[in-house]
Amino acid sequence: MHGVWWHLLLTVGYGLLSSLIPVFNSEAYVVATAATHLLTPLEVGVCLGLGQGFGKMALFQAVRHAKSLPRLERHKKVERPDPQPGTWRYRWSMVLKWANALVTSRRWGPLGFFLAGSVSLPPSYPTTILVAKTRVNFAVFSIFMTLGLMARYTAIAYGALGVFKHLLHFF
Repeated sequence: MHGVWWHLLLTVGYGLLSSLIPVFNSEAYVVATAATHLLTPLEVGVCLGLGQGFGKMALFQAVRHAKSLPRLERHKKVERPDPQPGTWRYRWSMVLKWANALVTSRRWGPLGFFLAGSVSLPPSYPTTILVAKTRVNFAVFSIFMTLGLMARYTAIAYGALGVFKHLLHFF
């Protein structure tokens, strides 16, 4: 029982690290943990989702408070011409406008945060940065993003466990 706590804390820590540095792949961590059977899929999903949620909360706060720094305000964004209809750039801009409207909407924002966390549509990292620059409520963002991340990693963990059980059945 003593060793389980270390695994739980390690999982929360890995989730925190992977939310800030995307090179650390959480899905690979879930699969590796499922293969070892050290934690149940629910434990992995909840702890990794909590760690990711804590990281997204920290990123949100960092972006929200960094926008008032004078050094950052000197660099103005270069305006690009609007994309022409029928191009891939135009289609992508329409998806971005939809995602922006979803996550900044007072009514649909919580659903957008949950979708960003659970299925990465819109992707959670850019969503966190985008909404931190708006008047979105921090608590609402934190709760729904974290719940989405927990659901995502729990589902992946149960799926990976099912695959491993199925593979072991053949051997």
